[in-house]
Amino acid sequence: MTTKKRGAAGLAALSLLTLLTVSAFISVQANGQTMRDNIPPDMPANALQYNRTDVTPSGYMETLQAMEMNAFFYRNVTLMMNCTRNCEMNVTIDPQVRNRIVAVTVDPNKTMMLTMNVSASPPQGEAVMEHTLNFYMGLEPSATLQLQAQLRLLINQTELSAELGREVNASRLTWMYWNRTQAQWVPVESYMDQNGYLVCNTDHFSTWTVAEVDSSGEVPENIHTYTVVGSVVAVTVAAALWKRKRQKQES
Repeated sequence: MTTKKRGAAGLAALSLLTLLTVSAFISVQANGQTMRDNIPPDMPANALQYNRTDVTPSGYMETLQAMEMNAFFYRNVTLMMNCTRNCEMNVTIDPQVRNRIVAVTVDPNKTMMLTMNVSASPPQGEAVMEHTLNFYMGLEPSATLQLQAQLRLLINQTELSAELGREVNASRLTWMYWNRTQAQWVPVESYMDQNGYLVCNTDHFSTWTVAEVDSSGEVPENIHTYTVVGSVVAVTVAAALWKRKRQKQES
């Protein structure tokens, strides 16, 4: 090879290396920006953070240690998860789901294996709910267990209205779950907290969605009122978290 050809080959290799380096830098910057844009407003400073912004998970296994707040930053969903027991979680997220920030706190009576499927449409066999936020979250433990849990979805009216092409009224939003026996969506008492999350408390897992309800009377009254029942569940979960964390620190 002549000196001229060797010089041309070297220049081409250098150009390719530079291009790959710049591309990698842009990719890292983009992922970092995505992660910063989707940080939950109430994420604790000591939360365990996992940058998965280059991943749309499909059967992705995550391991959660008891009493630790975990924040998983996927490409299109940010998930905060806190469990009072050790938990193995199998996560699948539909690529069609737009950016969502969701938080799940659960207090099961034993170690848990959980399958989480997040999609933009309901699973096969479940009815399409009108005026949803195109967000369905299936939560299925691998075994029968008792639990108390809290589900939260961050609500940004402006962004949701632009995304869905309609005016979203946050005061009419409620969590609902799919009742397999009755084959229908059942609204659950929900409320907006101070951080902008729509919150509900539950003692079971199923497929969950968030939808706007009208004033036709088909939905139970005061569905958006934070009552004593909701308070008791929330306090129970918080107390269990505190108690087990205290025991862990003392042991």
